[in-house]
Amino acid sequence: MPPTDTDPTGRAGTGPAVRTAAQARAAVTAALGRHAAVHARLHGDACLAVTELVTNAIRHAGGVTGFAVRAGAGGSVLTIDVEDADDRHPCGDGSSLKDPTRVGGRGWALVQLVAASCEVHGLAGGGKRIRITLAA
Repeated sequence: MPPTDTDPTGRAGTGPAVRTAAQARAAVTAALGRHAAVHARLHGDACLAVTELVTNAIRHAGGVTGFAVRAGAGGSVLTIDVEDADDRHPCGDGSSLKDPTRVGGRGWALVQLVAASCEVHGLAGGGKRIRITLAA
């Protein structure tokens, strides 16, 4: 199943296994690489966001259980799904970005900062899907 698919249960398809942030960044680069003109900021923001989402899934939720990335509108819109087995939603309201003395805890706030939209949905069998959309 290619990484742009969703299986019949509604879970994001993994295609080639995406278990690390580096693999997720490679999938983002590949999805955007299919389009002639890709905005450099979109690629950078998408790599930052997917790194944070996958790292948080590994660190706080036991790993990535599903992953999908879709590029649309000629490569100017990118949708990323990251799933994990933990029902807890990410937390943070952006205030962590304002405290230069804080160590860690900025990932979700950074994702929300660069994404045009962020959704968190529980999955029927447990866990959650975080879907973000980024636009150039």
